[in-house]
Amino acid sequence: MDHAAFSRRVLLASGIVLLVVATAGLLYVARNLLPLIFGSVLIAVVLNQLADLIARWVPLDLSRTTRVGLVIFTIAVLSCLTMYSFANSAAQKAAQFKDRIENSVQETFESVKQQPLVEDHLEEDAKLSSMMPSSGKSIGLAKNFFASAFGGMADFLILLILSIYFALSPDKYRVGAIRMLPTGWREKTSDLLSQSSTTLWRWMIGRLIAMALVGIVFGIGLAVIGVPMPLELGVFAGLVTFIPNIGGIAAVVPALLLASQQGSTALISVLVLYLVIQTIESYLITPMVQEHQVELPPAMVILAQIIGGLVFGFWGIVFATPMFAVSMLWIKQIYVEDWLES
Repeated sequence: MDHAAFSRRVLLASGIVLLVVATAGLLYVARNLLPLIFGSVLIAVVLNQLADLIARWVPLDLSRTTRVGLVIFTIAVLSCLTMYSFANSAAQKAAQFKDRIENSVQETFESVKQQPLVEDHLEEDAKLSSMMPSSGKSIGLAKNFFASAFGGMADFLILLILSIYFALSPDKYRVGAIRMLPTGWREKTSDLLSQSSTTLWRWMIGRLIAMALVGIVFGIGLAVIGVPMPLELGVFAGLVTFIPNIGGIAAVVPALLLASQQGSTALISVLVLYLVIQTIESYLITPMVQEHQVELPPAMVILAQIIGGLVFGFWGIVFATPMFAVSMLWIKQIYVEDWLES
């Protein structure tokens, strides 16, 4: 081998190594953006599938852009109406229970003050000063709160904007991504992208079924127990069930807070209701639905959520399960079937 050819091979290998290192560094820096991009793709897939349903059911010759725009407009209107209705209902219920909550807190505080240990070892001024945070801590907490709030709003806006762009012109981004690959990989990649779209749609259908069942049963159970705002709490429980396993914990917290004002019986009843629904949802509804829709081992789903949270943060937990479903598809097609078993 002559010196020029050897130099070219060294330069090529060095360029590939530098490209891999630069790509890995970019992915690490932008790791918090990756789940948002994936979530945008997931939402875009759902919007396009709904647009395809409109094309089947509505006897009108509408373009894909028009159908997707119609779906987005309908979802936006329904979301605004739902939030407005629930905001009014929540404001009215909060006003009704404000006095009851204040009286309950005051009674609890007075009962604690009358305990012998509290009277002997704690002075009133010491208690109040210890309960009041310092100004420096208050400013720090306020800064963290507003930073988290604005960060969450920015993430949501990024998710929303990317979803709309991906949904309106899916072929443009799909073709552009495929053309960046070698010609021998393009057909396989195109087929995998189509299968990934189907997998995401089937996973979303499975989650929507589980969310609807949990929300309906939880709302009816709260109404029977007598907990205030059963409709709102049922809808909230259904929405947070989008995050498997973890979402159920967030669903029961507001219900327990309201049930605590009804007495210990209502509190225990809500806790039992939550445990029953969570058990049925985790071990019966979700496995049956997901087994019919996509094949996801339950233990691997939990591990995927833990890893997604550690690597990508909050959005990694939210989209861990569909990311895992797509990853399993690609590993099965490329690594297992095309390499190990070929």
